[in-house]
Amino acid sequence: MKRHIFSMAAAAIVALAFVGCEDLVKDDIDAKYLVARDVNLSAPVCTDITYESVNVSYTVDGDTAGLDPIYFGIVFSTKEDFSERLDFNTLPGEIDTLAVAGATKYYVKSYCVVGNSVKYSEVTQITTPAPPVFEDTYLFGSYLAYDDGNPNPDLMYPMEISWVENTYNRIKITNWWGGGQTITATVDFENKQIIVDFEPAICNYADFDPDADLGWVYFYGLNENGEPTEDLIIGTYDDKGNISFPGFFIYIDGLGFYAPSCTDMVKAEEEEE
Repeated sequence: MKRHIFSMAAAAIVALAFVGCEDLVKDDIDAKYLVARDVNLSAPVCTDITYESVNVSYTVDGDTAGLDPIYFGIVFSTKEDFSERLDFNTLPGEIDTLAVAGATKYYVKSYCVVGNSVKYSEVTQITTPAPPVFEDTYLFGSYLAYDDGNPNPDLMYPMEISWVENTYNRIKITNWWGGGQTITATVDFENKQIIVDFEPAICNYADFDPDADLGWVYFYGLNENGEPTEDLIIGTYDDKGNISFPGFFIYIDGLGFYAPSCTDMVKAEEEEE
């Protein structure tokens, strides 16, 4: 069950951790790739452009016989000079759906590794539309949280909710269990729910007790029998921004699945200026 998948966000949402295409050229490349080839690449075609995703495809013709599919792809960047970029192993003729941020300009080109160099296509430029306005912005701000239904002031700890930029329904939740970490979630405005991304890393137990020989704490879904599941953790909120996560299961590295728990978050009153 435990997969330790850490989402970038999203990305939710295109946090550009970039690699260079030149790195694709391997030291042990087969001799067939060293032959000079006449390869022509089309500029990428971008369709169905939204504030969340875009479909990208391209074509190639020429001497591509025997070339491994790993040496084809597209490069995606918010920098016109591609000094920062994401590389995708999209094959010629294949349509790849890529996550994007809203209201952002992107530059896209296709590539093919031939010999000890990389051939690129002309660049396609797109600008994504702005996302809808985030509803229920009263969720943003400071909270006092307590666990297991115990609102003892001495046991409460601060939490924070903030907006994931260029999204209309994504938030960051900080300091669950007082661990200082930030996790991400999606807001369902219609049902007033907060749906936490899979397997949130809440804190490192070693930060609290270095002698315990335990590692990261993760939360999982909780089924009706009180057992851990891979279902997402879902909380609810009211019109004042108060939030309740009624059930989740705790997993601790070095210990395993530990126990069910719950968390309530009380919205802090904002001070008048």
